[in-house]
Amino acid sequence: MATKVYVSLNGVVSEAVGTQPKNALLFAPSKKSAAQVILEQRANRRKNSQFIKERLDEAFKR
Repeated sequence: MATKVYVSLNGVVSEAVGTQPKNALLFAPSKKSAAQVILEQRANRRKNSQFIKERLDEAFKR
């Protein structure tokens, strides 16, 4: 099954067919479920927070 691609141009969203202008925003729906996206975002946030904490610890030890 093919994934549909949508285009947003001047505030109007429609299915993209053929070539699109340069100023059009193209997007496609994710194949991931909402739960998968949320879990990935949480994991990334934890990883980023840990990285920031480590960098701050390094900065203040000097």
